[in-house]
Amino acid sequence: MAENNDFDITDLEKTFDKATKYVQTVASELDSEQLLNLYSMYKQATVGPCNISKPNWYQVQAKQKWEAWKSLGEMDQETAMNNYICALTKINPTWETDVATESRAWTTVSRLPNTEKELLDTDKTFLDWVKEGHKEKVQEILLKNSTLTNILDEDGLLPIHWAADRGHVAIIEYLIQHGANVNSRDIDGQTPLHYAASCGHVDVIRYLLSVGAESMEDNDGMKPKDVADEKVVAIL
Repeated sequence: MAENNDFDITDLEKTFDKATKYVQTVASELDSEQLLNLYSMYKQATVGPCNISKPNWYQVQAKQKWEAWKSLGEMDQETAMNNYICALTKINPTWETDVATESRAWTTVSRLPNTEKELLDTDKTFLDWVKEGHKEKVQEILLKNSTLTNILDEDGLLPIHWAADRGHVAIIEYLIQHGANVNSRDIDGQTPLHYAASCGHVDVIRYLLSVGAESMEDNDGMKPKDVADEKVVAIL
């Protein structure tokens, strides 16, 4: 272990294990940036440097998680453990006391929960309402500006991709009524059917197919069935 670490290796592993278990119990109270940071250091500490390929079909969380882990480069596992503990201590300086005084059933954190920062309604954008599946607000905004249906966001996705990813059939239907292409592609060549298939959204898949969605290849030659959750392969 490097000389500047605060624990010897045995104590470090024990403290890291306690820290990961504690994070699982408070994950819902952390913001997405904190969770990504902890996730990347957890993977670096338990697996080592990122050893998987960049996701070949576009999912926002998968890409964010991969990039966070990849950014740690060749950081050694002991340093990653130490950094994980330090990051948690910065978030909650009394976490070790909390662990010692509370009896809980622990589960080691191994993946990033689907958590986003909560926004005030006044701060939400059109895409925020799409992601939440709020049909009334989506309708209200599109009646004022229908061009929003076909504007790519900073991640290279259209609103219909987000709606398919989140499983919002009613939003997809309304977007199509206002000019969205059921076979529209994101920057990686994925269609809404890719998103629905990868997430296992049966209702979305069936609706998309009913209105003309095609089984198209993305930029990596992957069709929706190639990235599909196993429970929906049969209907593609």
